Amino acid sequence: MLRAIGKTCFACAYTLTDQVRRLAGSSNTQRVPFIVCYHRVVDNFKHARRNTIPAMLISTSMLEQHLDWLAKRFTFVSLDEVGSHLATRRPFKKPAAAITFDDGYSDVFLNAYPLLKRKGIPAAVFVVTGLVGTGQPQVFDRLYSTLRHLHSNGRHLAHSVSYALQSLGMNNLPLEGLEAKDHVPFRVMTALLNTFPQNTLEKVIARLEAGDPCRTDRCEEMAPLTWDMIQTMHRDGITIGSHTQSHRLLTKESADVALSELSESRRILQQRLGAPIEHFAYPDGRFNPMVTQAVNTAGYRYAYGICRSRDEKLPLLTIPRKVLWERSCLNAFGQFSSVIMNCHAYGAFDTKGHCEHDHSPMMQEGMHAKLA
Repeated sequence: MLRAIGKTCFACAYTLTDQVRRLAGSSNTQRVPFIVCYHRVVDNFKHARRNTIPAMLISTSMLEQHLDWLAKRFTFVSLDEVGSHLATRRPFKKPAAAITFDDGYSDVFLNAYPLLKRKGIPAAVFVVTGLVGTGQPQVFDRLYSTLRHLHSNGRHLAHSVSYALQSLGMNNLPLEGLEAKDHVPFRVMTALLNTFPQNTLEKVIARLEAGDPCRTDRCEEMAPLTWDMIQTMHRDGITIGSHTQSHRLLTKESADVALSELSESRRILQQRLGAPIEHFAYPDGRFNPMVTQAVNTAGYRYAYGICRSRDEKLPLLTIPRKVLWERSCLNAFGQFSSVIMNCHAYGAFDTKGHCEHDHSPMMQEGMHAKLA
């Protein structure tokens, strides 16, 4: 509660100061597009959060409040317009905002797409092509859901994961300290994602799911888009971009695997949609020089992260976005806050030059130690 009050007070002070600065003509916001990243869009946040990472969720009603706030202060633009302005360094005449959705969940089509269509707002959806139409959840969704249910059933996650790793002949992760922390399933999931490539994660998940298989209802609510859904949105002007073939965290993979993920996803989308695919979003916002070069080699013109980190040599392939979710713009009373939304829009909460992911050429080992 104290943190929420402090955040609200800061947002009020920043917004008041920012308004004075803009009235004085010293604002430069018209030159920089505000690109928002969402993931799943659900009817009921409280229900959906039981099985899904909460920060991946936003309810349809909260999304509409976000869009209405943005509509009063920004001009909505497509990613093609964003790319064109950035490539030519032409400033926007008015503050511009773009809406994007990562991972390609079917509830984006069911809940967000009708809302966007009704309001006439352009948007982009980044899809994981290998999952389209399969009905199968993302790897991290399966991992989190399994860990959460094991934890809720009284299982000791550190012991369960350590046993799974040992049975696969792998070294242990120092997970014991995480058991005393809040959000244990999320922290254990993050430790695993920060350490292993996807092939290894699949094996670990299979061992863990043996004790808690993904129930049909849990899988269905996390289902990916179908090709019919994607083609319908594409025909209606929604920009379709790539999010790799299997949502591998590319910084944990070899250069050959990364290039294959990028190239195959783009090839399939272009074949299915009969249109060039120029936009790409990094899974979990993770990139480094090897990955950005692979994106360049694969033929994408624009690529998007989820932080302010940029590659100076390839700035159009490291365009920043802001991830928002159900509670990111709530005040101390649990209500949508215009001043907090304003802080997100103008980067007041961002720490310059800091990102939780390492974007250097060699990913820092032992990232899981930071979680403890």
